[in-house]
Amino acid sequence: MNLNKFFFLIAAFLILIAAFINVAPTLITGNFIYPTRIDSTYIRFHSIENSAIDTNLMRPSDVGLDYSELSLKTASGELLKGWYIPTTDTPANTILIIHDLNQSKLMMLDQIKQLHDRGMHVCIFDLRAHGESGGEIFTIGMPAVGDMKLITDTLLSFLETKHIVLFGMGIGSAIAMQSAVFDGRCDAIVLQSPFNNLDTYLSRYSYKKWGNMKYLWYPIFRKKVEKLLEYPVSDLDLTKIAAFNELPILFITASDDDEVFTSETLQIFLASASQKKDLFLVKKADHNNIALVGGEKYYNRISNFINTVLPREPKKTRYKKLAFNDYERNN
Repeated sequence: MNLNKFFFLIAAFLILIAAFINVAPTLITGNFIYPTRIDSTYIRFHSIENSAIDTNLMRPSDVGLDYSELSLKTASGELLKGWYIPTTDTPANTILIIHDLNQSKLMMLDQIKQLHDRGMHVCIFDLRAHGESGGEIFTIGMPAVGDMKLITDTLLSFLETKHIVLFGMGIGSAIAMQSAVFDGRCDAIVLQSPFNNLDTYLSRYSYKKWGNMKYLWYPIFRKKVEKLLEYPVSDLDLTKIAAFNELPILFITASDDDEVFTSETLQIFLASASQKKDLFLVKKADHNNIALVGGEKYYNRISNFINTVLPREPKKTRYKKLAFNDYERNN
């Protein structure tokens, strides 16, 4: 082999490596960063293959609820799409549902109705890159926390908003906990299947996706996730964050959950600094059917917890603060 051919092969090899490094994060991150978009088009398409899918349940009005459609534009230009379902009981609490990875508000109609029927204003938005919301890339880091702040701003502009409860499910639990600590305007939290730290979650996700090949792909995957988080993966540790949370908090976990183990939820529960905390175990349920298996007891437990820890009247301090801010803006 002559020298020119040798250098040509070396150069070609290096180009292939560079191309792989550039493209690999997109190819291997899968639905953790590029989620499955479950919207009305997705539902109708899959109903052809699965007759059990009901295409008549697409909006809150399909289950007898009056609602408003909300659209909010993020600082980076993505459009967030949501629903707001008020109740006629003006002093009611407002619950903001934060869905799990690869879900959408379309999948939450039963939860919406059940919570609304128990006397709560209900709000739910599709997360970025989910459902009808804009964006192609999802992260549970600071961009998601910023989105929750934007939604909270909107809810607090409604006259009927007295207290806000963040209800995070799965990945949504991490967003809810971060929002509670960094934003601080919610009054209670409900966490369903929260993982104790992101490092453990990503490692488990990687093993399920790649098996023994995990050790080849995980470093690239983790680096991509960390870039989108805007902070180190190791910093998203709900056990540590819970130690700074003094808000009332309800933890919900499933006995047969193989995505987030019950022991993880228990660790966060024990670490929480809240004096008003509770733990609810749904037996014979897995990660995706907690509400279905829990049934009436599940919804009553959530409702009773919220009504117990939050008074029916607005906090005077909140409105004094808002009035002071309004005065500053007008002078």
